[in-house]
Amino acid sequence: MPATVIVTGLAQIQRDLAKSVPGVSEALRVGLREAAEPIAKTAETLSLDRIPRMGRSPDWAETRIGVTQHAVYIVPRQRGVRTRNPFDPRRRPNLAVLMLGRSFEPAAALGAQLAVEKVTAAIEEAIR
Repeated sequence: MPATVIVTGLAQIQRDLAKSVPGVSEALRVGLREAAEPIAKTAETLSLDRIPRMGRSPDWAETRIGVTQHAVYIVPRQRGVRTRNPFDPRRRPNLAVLMLGRSFEPAAALGAQLAVEKVTAAIEEAIR
């Protein structure tokens, strides 16, 4: 089973804090992004180490972090292209499966406890 950190009621916490104290929602968003940064860096390293030929194009290993009201996610920064030519070198049809199985899920498993601690600290800091 993939490692996932679930914060129950995150959307409600964000709404309530935004109503109560101005500017606290931005601080919470920054805290959530900081909690995901170690996992993203680990995923980049694991991508380069565990996916064959990823070292030839290291731009594909770079990740970006997204923060929404309901989730914090990590995705590859690079996007493939949609083209009819099946031999276009810019296409990477199997990359999503490889990155998910060999880098993203193991990185989430390694950094889950640290992420929980950082999210808890971010919420406590926002409440103060």
